[in-house]
Amino acid sequence: MTPIFTPARRLRPQSRLLAVLLALSALGCTAGVARPANVAPLAKGPPAISRTLLLRQDLPQLPGWETRLYLVEYPPGAAAPIHHHPVEGLGYVVSGRFESAFEGEHTTLVFAGQSFRERTQAPHVLFRNPDAKRPLKFVIAFVVARGAPVLVTP
Repeated sequence: MTPIFTPARRLRPQSRLLAVLLALSALGCTAGVARPANVAPLAKGPPAISRTLLLRQDLPQLPGWETRLYLVEYPPGAAAPIHHHPVEGLGYVVSGRFESAFEGEHTTLVFAGQSFRERTQAPHVLFRNPDAKRPLKFVIAFVVARGAPVLVTP
């Protein structure tokens, strides 16, 4: 018998991204009503970090809440300022890699093809692209109160 579900670790990076997007769609987050929009960079000066809003979808089953899906790009060597997220985020690295550490924890490396979780309210003291030559690209989804921020800097 052929399994219906293939574990994510066996899928190619492009297939895993498609699986994440399909899962979001199955939750009622269809992309038909959203349009891409650029969001202000997270860091000042070069190298600039960009966030592109790929999807913003109201959740009828949760009045006042919405799903947002972002494409985030870090140029080589770019780092985010210390920040925290007021809501959980689920992400997937499309290309490149990043170093990340929450306050009081060891640094972790996350590579292309791996997924990750942004924790609620935990100070994110390190998030950077350690590669001097290649950019980092990842997608991240948040379910958040309509109009609320997904990233807060001190």
